[in-house]
Amino acid sequence: MTWLYVILGLLLLVFVHELGHFVVARLVGARATRFLVGFPPVALSFRRGETEYGLGLIPLGGYVRIVGMNRPQKGDEIVLQDALEEAELRRPEGQRDLLGPAIAELRGALILDASPAAQGAAQRALLALEAEQDRLHPKTYQQAKKDLTRLADDLDPRAYWRLPVWRRIAIVAAGPAANVAAALVCLTLFFWSGVPMLETTTTVQSVSGAPAAAAGLEAGDRITAVNGTPVDGDWQAVSQAVQDSKGGLVTLQVERDGQPVTLDPVRPEASDGRWLLGFTFLQQSAGTERESVPQAAGSAATWTWVITRESLVGLKNIVATSDGHEQVSSIVGITAASEESVRSGSFLWTLGVVSLALAIFNLLPFLPLDGGHILMALIEKVRRGRPVSRVTIERVSIVGIAVMLVLFAIGLNNDIGRFGGP
Repeated sequence: MTWLYVILGLLLLVFVHELGHFVVARLVGARATRFLVGFPPVALSFRRGETEYGLGLIPLGGYVRIVGMNRPQKGDEIVLQDALEEAELRRPEGQRDLLGPAIAELRGALILDASPAAQGAAQRALLALEAEQDRLHPKTYQQAKKDLTRLADDLDPRAYWRLPVWRRIAIVAAGPAANVAAALVCLTLFFWSGVPMLETTTTVQSVSGAPAAAAGLEAGDRITAVNGTPVDGDWQAVSQAVQDSKGGLVTLQVERDGQPVTLDPVRPEASDGRWLLGFTFLQQSAGTERESVPQAAGSAATWTWVITRESLVGLKNIVATSDGHEQVSSIVGITAASEESVRSGSFLWTLGVVSLALAIFNLLPFLPLDGGHILMALIEKVRRGRPVSRVTIERVSIVGIAVMLVLFAIGLNNDIGRFGGP
């Protein structure tokens, strides 16, 4: 059941992100023709007005189609070449050619830098294609209709590329902004509903280091003394005794299955200025701590800033340090951590953190991320309305996709190491 909560929670964050894009697009006058939660194939959909709303079968993302994200340019009509040639071959001698002149008109309009007349030319080409349907193979016709419809949409007066720069930036930034708002809501609810309090015990939860394993320490052992000195249930006394050894022999006395056991003496290992045996203590619930709504909102705002700051430091470390990549996680790690948070009662906290991470990641200045679209709009503004060429945008997008694939591969490799076994 926990997996269901995790999937629904992650889908909710995606929905919020896409809803931000969609609502602002409608507010500033853009045309949005599709709003999907999840990726195709589409499991369920309905149409209201000019927009198709649906649910995809693959619950890993979402999609809002805003027409005209790519500026049409001369040569785009080449996608109709197959249909044009096929209709020419099958047209009876002496019968009027409807499709050729319509495509020629569209070509001329596109040469004039996608002038307002181009959309009318595209609509007339669609009518001509419909009239020539009987002379085309069904697959040729369907593909030509799909390509031409998309081109006509991209030439719409409300197309994204026709909007002022500030409207485009508002549409793109609305997705991350919605995730920041969702994070604030999740964290406020978390602090208001009750923060799970944990108490650290002297019981061993897991053994991971060579010294602890060599001593014979096992999960479930309760440490009662270190080098003959009782710890009286204080885990900090255990930790301090190991530090005080300064690398000398450490002998643990434990209770195992109700019986006292003295383990073999071992030397702790040095790690980052500390002496470690290599095990973790078990934590158990100690109730919850609730805050009033104003206090919870204040804590949410504080932690939103702290998490954002640390995330930006982490992004810098990925580039600047040799071990920074170890902080990267993929959807596998996020899902596993979310499932564990459901069990511990801190799922709202995890949702808030993931929502912030989604906002920060999407604002990275790489296409096709939101930050990349904002960067392209700002560059156009600096160039006084002269847009970045589509060829450049496509090349930059390839670089951005490559960066995302590398980050995903690193995160997946890290997650396999974390959750793949001992």
